[in-house]
Amino acid sequence: MKKLLLFLLASTLLLMSSANAQSERFYEDEPDVTDDHQIHFNYIITKDGEDREWDINGKMEKIILEMNKIMLDATASNQDGDGLPRKYKFDYRADGKLDITFVKLDKKFKQLGSEANNYIFPFLFLKKGMKNKKKTYFNFVDIDAPDGGSASVGFASLFLRSKSVPNDDRKVLIGLHELLHTQGMGYNCMPWIRSYKEGNHSNHLKDYDQRTMLNSGKRLGKIYAHDINNCPQLMDSVYLSPTSDDPYDPYKINCLFKLGKYDHPNFLRVLVNLKKEGRYNWKERFGPSCGSRDGNKDNQGYFLLESNTNILETY
Repeated sequence: MKKLLLFLLASTLLLMSSANAQSERFYEDEPDVTDDHQIHFNYIITKDGEDREWDINGKMEKIILEMNKIMLDATASNQDGDGLPRKYKFDYRADGKLDITFVKLDKKFKQLGSEANNYIFPFLFLKKGMKNKKKTYFNFVDIDAPDGGSASVGFASLFLRSKSVPNDDRKVLIGLHELLHTQGMGYNCMPWIRSYKEGNHSNHLKDYDQRTMLNSGKRLGKIYAHDINNCPQLMDSVYLSPTSDDPYDPYKINCLFKLGKYDHPNFLRVLVNLKKEGRYNWKERFGPSCGSRDGNKDNQGYFLLESNTNILETY
C-alpha cells in the first residue's frame, strides 16, 4: 500500500511538472520591456510535424545563450574593432526570460516546397503579425532542409533536422552565421565578399577558407570592422549592445533603400540598375534580400508586404 501511495504521489508530481512546463508556452510575441531593436525567437513546427517542445524544455534557450557568449568573445578579440565586447539584443519577457513564441504552420512539411522560408516569412508577417520593423524574427524550424539555415534581413531560420546542424555546437555557429545575414552581411561594398553575379556563396567571403563569418569557426573578420568609407560594418549594427555611437539599421538599407551616409558606389549602382529594369532582380542587391519583400509583386517593381508603394519609384 505504501509503495502504491508513493507511486501515485510521484505520478501526480510528474503531471504537475508537465502542466507547469506546458503553461510556460507562449503563442504570441509577449509585450516588450524595451522599445529598442531586438531579436525575437520562434519555435516552429509544420501542421503535421512532431512537437519536440524546444521552446519550453530549455533546448532553444541553451543554444541562444551560447550564441551570445561566442559573439562576445569574437567581438572582443577583433583586432580592427574598438575593443568593446558586443552581443545581440535579444527579446526578453518581463519575468527576465527569453521571449520565445510557439508557432504551428497551417501547411504540412511537403507543402512548403524546396525553399521553406518563402512560405514561413510571409506567414509570420501576415498571419502572426510579426511585422515590427525594429525586430528580427529568428526561427528554430523543426524540419529538414538542404542547408542548416537561411536568412534575410528581418527574418532567419535554423532548420533543426538538417544534416548540416547535427549537434548543438553546429546549431550555435550556423545560428550566429545566419544572424550576420540578418544584419545585411556581407555587403557588396566589401571587396572580399562574393557578389550575386559571381556564383554560389554570394554574401560570403571570396576566400571561403578564412572562416571568419562564424559558420565554421568562432572568429569575426573584416565584416565586423573595416576602413571602407560609406560601407556598413557589423560593429555599428543597431542590433548589437553596447550600441555604436553611429549605428546603422539593416532594415532601412536593405528593405527601404534609405542609404543615409552609406552612398557607396556599389550601393548606388544597384539602385540605378533596379530602377532601369523597373522590377526586382535578385542579382541586384546590396546584400541579403529583405525578408518582408512581397515576392508576388516582383514583376511589377519592388514592394514590401502589405504595401502598395513601389519603392523603385520613390527615387
